Amino acid sequence: MSIVKEKVVIITGAGSGLGKEMALVFAKAGASLVLCERSYKSLEPVEAIIKSEFGVQVLSIGADVSTESDVKMIFKTAFTKFQRVDLLINNAAVFQQYNLIDSPLDSWEYQFNNNATSVFLMIRECLPIMRKQKSGHIINITSGLAREGAAGFGAYAASKAAIEALSFSVKDEEHKNGIKVDVFNPGVMKTNLATIGDDPANVAPLIISLVQLASTSDNRVIQVEEFSLNVN
Repeated sequence: MSIVKEKVVIITGAGSGLGKEMALVFAKAGASLVLCERSYKSLEPVEAIIKSEFGVQVLSIGADVSTESDVKMIFKTAFTKFQRVDLLINNAAVFQQYNLIDSPLDSWEYQFNNNATSVFLMIRECLPIMRKQKSGHIINITSGLAREGAAGFGAYAASKAAIEALSFSVKDEEHKNGIKVDVFNPGVMKTNLATIGDDPANVAPLIISLVQLASTSDNRVIQVEEFSLNVN
C-alpha cells in the first residue's frame, strides 16, 4: 500500500510544472489533495484530471501564498474539510531576470515575497496542526542556484538560499514534535521558469520516494540524483 494513501497533502504552485505533476502523482498514489495557485482557473484542469482518473478527494484553492490572510484562509479551508495536514510541499516560485546593478527594489521584493516569505507563512500556519497531530512532513523546493548563483539570478538565488536556512531552522525546532522537514533540489526542469532541463513528470515521482525516507539529523539539501537511479 502507498505510504501516502489517504494522507492529506498540500501543494503550492499546483497549476503547472512540477506542482501539477506532483499533484497527479500523489493522486495516483491515493492521497487527498489541497491544491493552491494564485489563479483558481489554472487549477481547474488539474482537478478535473484527478477526479476523472483517480477518484480521490481534491480541494482547489485560488490564493496568494505570499499574503498572510490568504495563507490563513488556505489552512482554515483545508482543515475544515480534512481535519488534518500530513504533508506540505512548498513549491510555488516566481522569477525575474536582472543583473543586480539594474534590479529594481520591487523585483527583489516580489521574488522574496513569493519565494521565501510564502514558505515562512505556509510553514507557520501549518505547524500548529502538525504539532497537535504529533506528526507531519514539510518539503521545501530549492534550486542549485541557492549555492552557485548566476548572472541575472541574484534575487531568485538569494530567495532560495533563504528557504534552505529557514528549513533547517524549523527542522531543529520541530523534530521533537514529530515533524520532519526536508529541502529538495529537483534540478533544472522545463517549466514556466525555464525552457531547458528534465520533464517535471519525471521528477515528481521522486517526491514520494523522499516521503518514504527516514528523517536525517544533518542539514543538507536532498538532490534529485539520489533517487534517479532507482526510478523505473
